[in-house]
Order: sequence, then structure tokens, then C-alpha cells
Amino acid sequence: MSGIFTMVIECVGGRHFKEPYQFVLDVPVESTLGDLASYILGMLDFEDDDHLDEFYLANGTHGKKTWFTPDGEWDEDDAHVTDIRLSKIFPLPKHKKLYYFYDFGASWCFQITKQGRQTAALAANRYPCIVSETGAKPKEFGDNEDWD
Repeated sequence: MSGIFTMVIECVGGRHFKEPYQFVLDVPVESTLGDLASYILGMLDFEDDDHLDEFYLANGTHGKKTWFTPDGEWDEDDAHVTDIRLSKIFPLPKHKKLYYFYDFGASWCFQITKQGRQTAALAANRYPCIVSETGAKPKEFGDNEDWD
């Protein structure tokens, strides 16, 4: 394993989003967007691959979206997106942020930023590696009172 990116993943919205939550994750630079999606969903105990999802670039949560396609426009055949390596995405274009949108009905949105420079992997660590987390994890389907 060559290098590591430190990624800050912040939940910025969703049907049952109640309070800020973020976690910091060290991931291999060879990881793909598909790997990153699995890391996020696994960290949150969300149902992996149970809903539609997408990655895009934007200036903010409500900014114009640029998808990972040859022309930057949305394409329903986005299977190739999950194979894009993080090392090909970072550094991001100026003023752009990476977003992961999961479950089009519940609208879970995560802002993903790379913190600092690429570092060397530590032989003693297994990756991905949780560095820190703050806030209460959102619940994919909310609390029981959300269904009343």
C-alpha cells in the first residue's frame, strides 16, 4: 500500500437528519468511489447498496452539480463511476466539494473533503481506519417516533 488520504465525511442532510455528524477516515489513495461509498454506509450502519446513490462535485449543497461523466452531465448509466480512484479525483477543482448522495427518497447527503496532503501508510494500521468522529450517528430510518 502506497499512500493514505485523510477524508472528512460530514452528514449535511437527509430525511431523518437531526444534528451534525462527521467522521474522519484514513483511506488508501487507491480506493475507489465505490469503496468510499461502502466505507460511509458501513460506518453509519446504513443498508449497503440497497438504494440508488451518486457522487458529484459542486460549490455547495445546493450548487450546480457536475457528475463524473465525460461531459459533466447526469447519465443514468453511471456504473463506471464506482471504479474511479480517489487519486484521480483529488485535488479537486478550486471551490469544488465532493458529495455523496444516497437514497433518493430519503436524500442522505454527505460532504467529503480531503484533509492535508497524502501521507504514507503505517504498517501497523489496517485501512480504512477511523481517526475520529463527532456528533450522533444519524439513523437511516429514524427513530420509532419518526414513524408516528
